[in-house]
Amino acid sequence: MKAHRSRTPKLIALLLHWHARVGMVVGLAIIGWGLSGLSHPIISRIQPVADAFTYKLDAMSTADLLTVAAASERAGITGEASAARLLAWRGRPYYRVVVADAVIWLDARTGELIPRGELDYAVHLARHYLGDQQSAIQSVESQTSFDDDYVYVNRLLPVWRVSFARDDGMRVYVDTASDRLGTVVNNTKAMTSTFFRNVHSWVFIENTALRLSLMSLCLLGGGLISLAGLLQYYLQWRAGRGWRPRPLLRLHRGLGLAVAITAVTFTGSGLYHLWQKQFLPSIAEVPPMAAALNKLSLDWPSLSPYLVQADLVNIDGDYYFRVWAGGELQYRRAANGQLLADGEAVHARAIAQAYIPVDAPLLAMRTVAAFAGEYGFVNKRLPVIALDYDNAEHLSVYVEPRSGALAAVVRDSDRVEGLSFSVLHKWHFIDGLGRTARDSISAFFAAGIALMFILGMVLYIRRWRRRLE
Repeated sequence: MKAHRSRTPKLIALLLHWHARVGMVVGLAIIGWGLSGLSHPIISRIQPVADAFTYKLDAMSTADLLTVAAASERAGITGEASAARLLAWRGRPYYRVVVADAVIWLDARTGELIPRGELDYAVHLARHYLGDQQSAIQSVESQTSFDDDYVYVNRLLPVWRVSFARDDGMRVYVDTASDRLGTVVNNTKAMTSTFFRNVHSWVFIENTALRLSLMSLCLLGGGLISLAGLLQYYLQWRAGRGWRPRPLLRLHRGLGLAVAITAVTFTGSGLYHLWQKQFLPSIAEVPPMAAALNKLSLDWPSLSPYLVQADLVNIDGDYYFRVWAGGELQYRRAANGQLLADGEAVHARAIAQAYIPVDAPLLAMRTVAAFAGEYGFVNKRLPVIALDYDNAEHLSVYVEPRSGALAAVVRDSDRVEGLSFSVLHKWHFIDGLGRTARDSISAFFAAGIALMFILGMVLYIRRWRRRLE
């Protein structure tokens, strides 16, 4: 017992020594994360919101529709298509065909080449999603990679950036291959996004290894000194040591008691999230389609008097049109219209195996039509099909048959990390209180953590100055 009592003052002194010094090293990082975490609910509320989030295609009559092969021949276009699509726009049916990276629009009844079809359709979609039919268009530019304005979280590429001549600098990113909205960005969103990404995600450090190392050290240090502060308080209380009456010190300790555990959960879940992203599954590179235009001879009137759209897809090297006709989804061989039985399931399995070859039994195949659970809004694509495999990782692969894209890959480790991040970092466990209440509570603790570290740094600097006097 006496030995224990003799060790307590030494431990307290050790904690005091390193608590302050480690706090000074990681303090600016923790303060930055706390303030950016505090700002996130505010930023999300002042960002622009699209006027619409979906786009509905009109049905078209199949009477007099040319095949892709015939329309291409009339336009004098030859070669192989990496994409082909039939859709109705402005009361007319069109083919949107990609040949040698060039996007070509053809009138599906005459084969006439539509010179500005792609640009005009991009503007049409942008006006639809923004709800602005009046403002002049400043520019329309192709976007083939993510950048500071159109970040990775938006997922869709390639897209068109349609800039409007407005005081707010509005630009709308649209995917003409699927009629989808990428995002809307104005000057306010660009500025706040730049602030958040630099302060919270440290994108200003271009070297990934260096950024990962520094962030990890600061997260680990922040969590450890928060725990050390709690232990220090407990030991001093148990030893019956008095507390100095300085107001700043009392406020620092009081805040520490209130938010230290939250600081540990924020930094711990952030560190887990940071490292989990470094161990993604291996994804195979899938080559683009290369379908000979003169082989795309599907006769549309033989399917149905009306259809909504058709997209060319590749299934194990064979080409089909994924067609909404007669009120149902059908897979028809692009060369002769032969029906592929259970086409959506066959296609989904082929996509999944192309990206992630799995040598395990398929347990289930599910259609996912809404963001929920492990497949959240961040994945962007809907509807998708989930393929659940019977392997050690309980792998689930989410694919989008329409585009042939891999939407998400989820393993047990991803599920655990996702739950950790959702509960400990994003505070979704109090969603029942409402979004405003949840954001207010989490912002309060983020501000408390930042203030706790600010006070700690002020106290250390004051103590250091007194020693120099």
